[in-house]
Amino acid sequence: LPVQSAITQPRPGAAVPAGELTVKGYAWSGGGREVVRVDVSLDGGRSWQAARLKSEQPVVPGRAWAWVLWELEAPVK
Repeated sequence: LPVQSAITQPRPGAAVPAGELTVKGYAWSGGGREVVRVDVSLDGGRSWQAARLKSEQPVVPGRAWAWVLWELEAPVK
């Protein structure tokens, strides 16, 4: 399966003030494959930014977790 992702913060329809915005979510993949990158667009797909993956799962050599939390901090107008 291709990587799927969900945004958990901010909530849909939330008003966000100008300045620094923190966007959080999670991503998962199928077949036990590791998620290695999440790109986020804040302008309808015109540009993309790489989110920081937050690996809170234990590291097991030779084994990948199928989901990962991610976070992006970006300026908004």
